[in-house]
Amino acid sequence: MELIKSLEALGFGVDIANADVVVVGGGGAASRAAVSAAQAGAKVLVLAKAPVGKGGSTVHGASEIMSMGASGYGSRDDSPDVHYRDTMQAASGFIDPELVRVLAEDAPERIRDLINWGVPFDRVGGEDYKLIQSDFGSFARALGVAGKTGKAFVNALAEQAALLGVETRAPVALVDLLRDQAGTVVGVLGMDIDTHRLLVVHAPAVVLGTGGAHGLFTQQVSTAEMIGDGQAICFRHGAELVNMEFHQFGPAMVHPYVQLFSKSCFVLHPKMTNRLGHEFLPGYLPAGVSAEEAMDEKVFPFTISNPSRYIDIAIASEISQGRGSERGAVYFDFAHVDPERMARTIPNTMRWMAAKGLDPRRDKLEVGIAFQCLNGGVRMTSADASSTLPGLFVIGELAGGVRGPDRPGGNSLAEGQVFGHRAGNGAARYARERMTSRPVDGDVLVGRMENVLRPNVDLAPAPRASQLREVMQTHCLVEKNEAGMTMALQTVQQINQLLAQGGGATAATALDVLSLENMATTAGVILQACLRRKESRSSHYRVDYPERDDARYSHAVVMQRNGDGIRYTDLVYPPSDASAVKAAQS
Repeated sequence: MELIKSLEALGFGVDIANADVVVVGGGGAASRAAVSAAQAGAKVLVLAKAPVGKGGSTVHGASEIMSMGASGYGSRDDSPDVHYRDTMQAASGFIDPELVRVLAEDAPERIRDLINWGVPFDRVGGEDYKLIQSDFGSFARALGVAGKTGKAFVNALAEQAALLGVETRAPVALVDLLRDQAGTVVGVLGMDIDTHRLLVVHAPAVVLGTGGAHGLFTQQVSTAEMIGDGQAICFRHGAELVNMEFHQFGPAMVHPYVQLFSKSCFVLHPKMTNRLGHEFLPGYLPAGVSAEEAMDEKVFPFTISNPSRYIDIAIASEISQGRGSERGAVYFDFAHVDPERMARTIPNTMRWMAAKGLDPRRDKLEVGIAFQCLNGGVRMTSADASSTLPGLFVIGELAGGVRGPDRPGGNSLAEGQVFGHRAGNGAARYARERMTSRPVDGDVLVGRMENVLRPNVDLAPAPRASQLREVMQTHCLVEKNEAGMTMALQTVQQINQLLAQGGGATAATALDVLSLENMATTAGVILQACLRRKESRSSHYRVDYPERDDARYSHAVVMQRNGDGIRYTDLVYPPSDASAVKAAQS
């Protein structure tokens, strides 16, 4: 009660809720966690920043190949062991082999759950499942639903949650974790975005599935409400984060609607021109690599591991040098492509464009470089998605440990379903064992909220947030270097200095300041991780360190708050199922 009285004394309206398990997030992983926790007998409360089915990467992801990878539905030569090896080969040394084993072995059963709940996976001729062979996959094992697979997942899970009596409150933003004096997580503090009232939720188990950091960039393929809230809040509480220097991005149409462009679009060999009408790609290709070869080898997301990297580099360079459109894009033209071939190759894209009144053979499409996904996150320490904070489970894009520099396509949706299920079960079990309520230690939280309300006429959250997005888009996507990322980090530090002087908010505008603080915290972590890795590897391309350096950097790095700084710890994951070894703190 002391926490509630203190928050009310600051002028906030405060509501109270109780649950066995509180799930924060409304995407695929969070929805699965809520269903599984309820199936395990827990009273579940879901808090979602956007209405369930309206926000997040799972719902808004759309491409010709958006799908979930799982063996058992295609070739008899494929198996969980092959799926495991594919994943380990793409990121060995950077991902937890025990968690990857769980992912590969559980994915087929999670697909079966979705089938039983009515998810209409694409079929060929009405019988066999239509399977996609994704990047870094040995076999075609990924199942999809007309390019909008995630939305079908969330819709089916929402129906199951309703049948199980799961309570959902939205739109509610995560403000902070609640912890007792021993440091155990015992609930969360949220804020109703419409009414600006705070919501104190007491729960012995907390599952965070708050998504990624799309809102840190000007161009992204999901929804901008994901600004790294979960990453920032967990970091401030001392949780371990891993692989934060690795994130995914690539070419995407940015106007008149947003859609990533996968290999299916590039094998049609679109004509790529800048604002001046110049066909620019040949000027970026080394001797012996043709534009057609680069396009035929295109993978999404960007990686330096094959010749398609020159496409992303060329697009980003043209835009940064002022030869892009007003929207920060170049132009794709498909006028020369046979219409029947387009209909065969990109049927989903053609259907979506037709619904928007677009004809890719008639209209020039504006294509930029868009952020897609964080590969790092809050480190999972066990198969039930526990974090390094007692009582806290982390899932989906927020979680780290099974995504490294590269990963097979289809794994992201699989991770959400596999570890969402395991986190829900684990949280329900954890809650049953710890039903005795513990008082919240709210002193730090109250001090933070006091600072948010402290007058500061020099802080304007919206312009500062825009400034942050611009520097992250410019300096932390395709081509990274010391000077550019240092400049971006200085912007983050300036924002943090202003925030430290006070947020200048009222109870009605406090969320704007809290959001800016989270954006700056997560952006700072990403930038410092990228600066520390002085090599190029997969999606992490340093123009000042263009070579891969296995002697120094063939392992993951854990980041943890250390006062006002960061403690870095090398995390040497074994190449196969075994316990990881930590070494060399620096």
